[in-house]
Amino acid sequence: RRTRIALNRDRANMKNTHIICALAVSLGAIALLSGSTDAACAGDPSMSVADACHKTSAWQGQRELELCRQTLRGARDGLTASAYGIIAVRAALESCKGTESAGKKLAQDPKISEDVRVMYQTCVDMYGFAQADVAAMEGALKSCSLADFRRFWEGALASVDHCAGKLRLVDGDVLQRTVSADRERILLVFILGGLSFPKW
Repeated sequence: RRTRIALNRDRANMKNTHIICALAVSLGAIALLSGSTDAACAGDPSMSVADACHKTSAWQGQRELELCRQTLRGARDGLTASAYGIIAVRAALESCKGTESAGKKLAQDPKISEDVRVMYQTCVDMYGFAQADVAAMEGALKSCSLADFRRFWEGALASVDHCAGKLRLVDGDVLQRTVSADRERILLVFILGGLSFPKW
């Protein structure tokens, strides 16, 4: 049985949260450019931002192209594919942190029924696993381990998808859009970072 929730106030709050998080991701990606993005793959190709994003569009089309442009806004041309992938990792982590924070508030909201709060808490737990795997993707890029890179990506997606499955049981849920956006960001990490591997 689906549980109906009156979440008009939460919808408004989540809309504002989504806007703030999107801005934070864009600004955060620029700020993190000063961090180390060195990688170990021999032959890791250098390219322009436009070229990197064009390659992502070959996988997912216009939607992924726009997300790539947003994520790499402020990045300089001529970085390696792995460097762009690491910028995408950090942007995905910022986005996931925002979703996790919103989920915690919902999981603790006494106005929401207990069974629904349990579902939101499940999402919070799954996002802890997802963020650990996304962060580990950066280490896999720096060690040039395609097997680990793919394994951590699959783990991150599985955690986010588990959360999404729970949210589909909640009528009037306010997190599904942000969870879907996080999934797209994790996919972008996989595509951009994957360009650094010589036998991709």
